[in-house]
Amino acid sequence: MTTITVERLRASPPRTWLFVPALRAPEWIPKAVATGTDAVIVDLEDATAPDEKERAREVVRGLRLGGESPWMFVRVNPVPDERFLADVAAAVAAGAPGIVLPKGARPDDVRRVPADVSAILVQIETARGVLRALDLADADPRVIGLGFGGEDLSADLGVARTREIGEFPTARALVGLAAAAAGVSAIDTPWFDLGDAAGAGREARAARQLGFSGKFVIHPSHVGAVNAALTPTAEETTGARRIIEAFDAAVVSGSGIAKLDGRMIDMPVVVSARRVLALAERGSQR
Repeated sequence: MTTITVERLRASPPRTWLFVPALRAPEWIPKAVATGTDAVIVDLEDATAPDEKERAREVVRGLRLGGESPWMFVRVNPVPDERFLADVAAAVAAGAPGIVLPKGARPDDVRRVPADVSAILVQIETARGVLRALDLADADPRVIGLGFGGEDLSADLGVARTREIGEFPTARALVGLAAAAAGVSAIDTPWFDLGDAAGAGREARAARQLGFSGKFVIHPSHVGAVNAALTPTAEETTGARRIIEAFDAAVVSGSGIAKLDGRMIDMPVVVSARRVLALAERGSQR
């Protein structure tokens, strides 16, 4: 059974998910909110050193992470790490709407998330995770998205990352397909060139063509470029409205197919156009 939180996140998925180290969260969350990000991830995993985990959890317990503008998630340590349940308890104590579950590899990993967590974003960061992405998305009705992790996947594959746009095209496509099949959002890996916000935007646009609706962000300067890339342009929005108007007129006249600018318009085209309008409306609200 899905919760109201899950329904809202699925209906209007965040475009940007900005990471904040847990130990710096009290200071950095206000700065993160000021960037215009749609979601903030307070990170207890990679951004927290092993000997600082308990102190970081204490910081998280003292936060107030409720609300939707932006959404506040906590990234916990992965299953079966012994720190997993303690991290989840800290997130729940802080009122976080959901958690980010890293290195998802087996459906049972997702099912081990305690019942008092409202929403789960599963990170796909290993070869096994990529190949089982649909099973992971379907493992629990609280799953609201699949997040692609290129850095850990490169380590799993034994290859080096580059600065090329759209690395790991097969893996990215599989994650996008799995998310679409499960009716959840797909979130792309971060752009690691901190000084290249334009590159983050270009990669977000490429990921959008694979069905991704969001992107992880590790530098505040990338937020604006990614939000813009994942929001339909005025031209795209106008085109979508024209498609729907042409199709509606055809239906009134008794036809299930319309013609617009020499192009055939049928129901799949209309579905895509309605999605564009929904994404545009989401962007205007944030």
